[in-house]
Parts: sequence; C-alpha cells; structure tokens
Amino acid sequence: MNARFLAPAFVALTSASVAAQATPTRAHICLAPASVETAAGTAADAMAAVRATFTSFLTGPTLEVAPLSSRLASQAREEAKTSNCPYLLLTTLKQTRKTSGGGGLLSRAAAGAVQQSAYQVDGAASSAAGRVATGAATGAATGAATNYGSATQTKDELALTTHLETADGKVLVDMTQSRKAESNGEDMLTPLVEKAATAVADAVSKPAK
Repeated sequence: MNARFLAPAFVALTSASVAAQATPTRAHICLAPASVETAAGTAADAMAAVRATFTSFLTGPTLEVAPLSSRLASQAREEAKTSNCPYLLLTTLKQTRKTSGGGGLLSRAAAGAVQQSAYQVDGAASSAAGRVATGAATGAATGAATNYGSATQTKDELALTTHLETADGKVLVDMTQSRKAESNGEDMLTPLVEKAATAVADAVSKPAK
C-alpha cells in the first residue's frame, strides 16, 4: 500500500532532480555604465550602445547580464557588492577623429543608440521565451550599433577597454582594442565588443582556482 504511493513520488523527485541537473547555471555578470569620452551626441547615447551590444553577446544558456546604474567605478563596485554580483564588467569607450587640417583630435560618440532590455530575460535562452528575448536583444544591439556607426567617417578610430573582475577584486580580463574606420558609416563597435565578450565568456566559464 505504502509502496504504491511512494513509487510515483520517488519518480517525480527523480525527474525533478534530473531536470535541475540538465539546466545549466548561468554566470551572472553585472555591467556598469560605460565611461565615455565624447564631443558630440550624448554620453547616454554611447552608454546605451555599449550596453546593448555587450548584453546581446553575453546573453545565452550559460550567461546573463544585469545593468548597474552607478557611473563611477568605485560606486559601481559598491553597487555590485550590495547586489551580490559574482562578476563586475567595466568598460571605457573613446572615438577620435582627425580634423581635416590634420591638427588635434576630436572625440565623438554616435547618437541614436537603441535602449534594450535583454538583461530582463528570465529562464534559459534555450526555451522559447529565451530565444525570443535573445532575438530581441540581438535586434536591439544591431540597431544600436548601426545608429552608433552612422556618424563614423573614414579614418575615425574607436578604442574599447574591457575590465572584468570578481566580487573579491580579482582581475580576470583587462584588455584594450582599437579599430580604424575604412569607410563612412562603418560599424566599428560590434567587432570590438564581440572580441571582448568572447574573452569575458571564456573567463567566467573557467573553473575557479
């Protein structure tokens, strides 16, 4: 009698355990607003473009991004601690342009970056809802990067610094990349972020030593 009631319960518990083991744990990365140097557009436009593009690359079955609001690095670290963030991602973006006369450098950030909300995605990206949300993040990032690059002129240079650290301050990634535009309207942001995001994803996937 008891065995008949216990058997279904045991099967249910076993199935739940197997399902839990099959669902990968996602690395939670807190992304601080980018530090931006710009003489055109707004800092908010550039920060939104960086956040959208990083979030699109770092959203998946084993990765998720949460935005922070503190712009100072010191305050971002404090916010990350109170939010129990295992990883903190800090970025710096600078776009420079040589004047036609060859003198001086002008920094500028493209306007019209599209705000996105991929960081609000719940559930695994492999689920139907996850795939829709990931697709939305990719679309938003594409729009942001396209708008960002629309003001690019040939020979403009874009530099991106990426710094990833753990909750205890251990630096996992610290890299700076730059790219020079070969044509007007070129999207330089996406390839830089893709390389940086790959380094971040590799770093958080390594077992802790």
